[in-house]
Amino acid sequence: MSRCTGRSTPPAGTAGPQATLRLWEDPASAEILRSIILTAAQEPAAMHRLRQLFSELVLAVVSHSLPDAERTLRASLIATQIVGMVMNRYIWQVGDIATLPADTVTDLLAPTIQHYLADPLPTKAQRPLA
Repeated sequence: MSRCTGRSTPPAGTAGPQATLRLWEDPASAEILRSIILTAAQEPAAMHRLRQLFSELVLAVVSHSLPDAERTLRASLIATQIVGMVMNRYIWQVGDIATLPADTVTDLLAPTIQHYLADPLPTKAQRPLA
């Protein structure tokens, strides 16, 4: 429990989905983000920059809690969850994920992200990537 508030500190796996959903649930920022993604899909330079920024943001958020040897792999795994949710919920609006309440989406994604942050990875995944 947090000493100041008396409330439990949420697991680290909830931070990414919560922050992402807050941005996308706001109509003004959602419009800008949607434009960035759609432009990046058509322009290689924009895609490169978006990929670079997203990688840096995810790494910055999770890097303090990850071992050096696994940092980029774990950040990439986390990115699959965040980007997949964004694409399905806000861009393509596919399936139930598009209409679920934001808190429910966080509750569904958080355990997987927490797993990527803290649990052991399969042995094969820990080998250096070629």
